[in-house]
Amino acid sequence: MHDRSHTDSMTTDELSPTLFDTHRLEVRDGVTLAFVREGLGGVPLLLLHGWPGSKRLFWHNIAPLAEMGFEVIVPDQRGFGDSGPAEAGRLDPVASSRDMAALLQGLGHEQAIVCAGDQGGVVAMDMSLRFPELVSRMVLYNTAVPVLPDVYEAAGLPANMFEEIGKVSEHMSLHGLQADELCASLDTEDERLDYVASFFTGHVWKDGDPVRQLAATDGFSPEQAAFQAEPFRDPAVMRASLGIYEAFLGAGEPFEPPMLDRPIEVETMILYGIEDEIIGDYWPQEMALACRRPVGPFLLQGAGHFVPWETAEVFNHALRAFCRDLLQS
Repeated sequence: MHDRSHTDSMTTDELSPTLFDTHRLEVRDGVTLAFVREGLGGVPLLLLHGWPGSKRLFWHNIAPLAEMGFEVIVPDQRGFGDSGPAEAGRLDPVASSRDMAALLQGLGHEQAIVCAGDQGGVVAMDMSLRFPELVSRMVLYNTAVPVLPDVYEAAGLPANMFEEIGKVSEHMSLHGLQADELCASLDTEDERLDYVASFFTGHVWKDGDPVRQLAATDGFSPEQAAFQAEPFRDPAVMRASLGIYEAFLGAGEPFEPPMLDRPIEVETMILYGIEDEIIGDYWPQEMALACRRPVGPFLLQGAGHFVPWETAEVFNHALRAFCRDLLQS
């Protein structure tokens, strides 16, 4: 069950990697995931991080959501954080989707609400279509949109989200096509930490361009950014985590494509951190068009890409409102 001391100590201990107990489960052959599980017996809620990220992104959400009546399950995806690289192979969206389905089933759950952003959102969307009986509802924030160019163009919106991102950032090609070279250039723990931390505090996304904000300007203090980036000090984690970009760009070994070529069927709440300068303001409109049963979109002031951390209280209460009928009074 949830330990109330987590909430009481949040102010002083929010940057502690041991704030919550970490569990481990071999979910598939060669894949062992590290995860936090709080609020045992509540409504199952799976929270998925993106890149950069780990389960630490949800340190402000786990305790309050458990108190609201959720069983909060927060894994490090394969390649990330305490899960680290998997013997079964590199990270890609479908591999992670299958990992997460196996994790939920291994914990005894037949259904769960899935909430995710960034590349975790791709995993969540694939789960909702690949395992429709498993995902009862979904919450998405600042992630990719399904590949429905005709739908978006008909609404006067950009047809290709990744082309739009490429106009302001080179990070996808750098991470996906030059991963080995990037990792070789970041050859110390401090260099890796500083590189990843800049994604939380302000990053130069193209040579010669000014700093652009992924998070809101005051979304992360330097200490908080370092806390989020700390797992990437490990060179194996840094390299393995970039597999998601290699998969998106078709680099390296073949992978199974995610089910992003069709609309999202499950009821989905859409949250958008408006301070995100990489994912453009067309995103909430496109995501609403891509969902058969959208709730929202809701535009969140004071938040950028990392909604659960940057506007934690709003995020937590939004999830409670969305799932009020499922929660015990």
